[in-house]
Amino acid sequence: MKTLPDISDLYPQMLNVSNKRFLRYGKSNILNGEIETVFCTDDNSLVKSILAEDGRGRILVIDAVGVNHVSMIGDQIAAEAVKNNWQGVVLNGYIRDVTEINDLPISIIAKGSVFKKTEKFGLGKRGAMISFAGLIFKPGYWLYADENNFGISRQKLEF
Repeated sequence: MKTLPDISDLYPQMLNVSNKRFLRYGKSNILNGEIETVFCTDDNSLVKSILAEDGRGRILVIDAVGVNHVSMIGDQIAAEAVKNNWQGVVLNGYIRDVTEINDLPISIIAKGSVFKKTEKFGLGKRGAMISFAGLIFKPGYWLYADENNFGISRQKLEF
């Protein structure tokens, strides 16, 4: 994949880049795939069930509204995502089990880490239009990320 700056140069009107900096976890630094979305706060039940499905190389974008007292993804959910062909996750929230996740062949972009896990009530909304980091995310949009940052396009960009 070309770098995010190169993609931005090729498609300046089609690639919208995040206005925030997030932290990166996992062994992979590059994301290039179709987006699936979920909106959930204080409850990662939907995250867990979505990442248990065949990801087909997609990227799950989670809006946890920046909730900073619980984590949405830990090592077990991240390992399940790897097993089920998810390329990665972009999370407006926090993860846990950083050491274990950093050993996995996945890219997770998140605000940071916190060790407490969420409640499990099955709350949230899959396929929602969500917004954070100056971007609007919808299922079917495409996300591109590398060490520079991440950005989205309404369609797949050829390069």
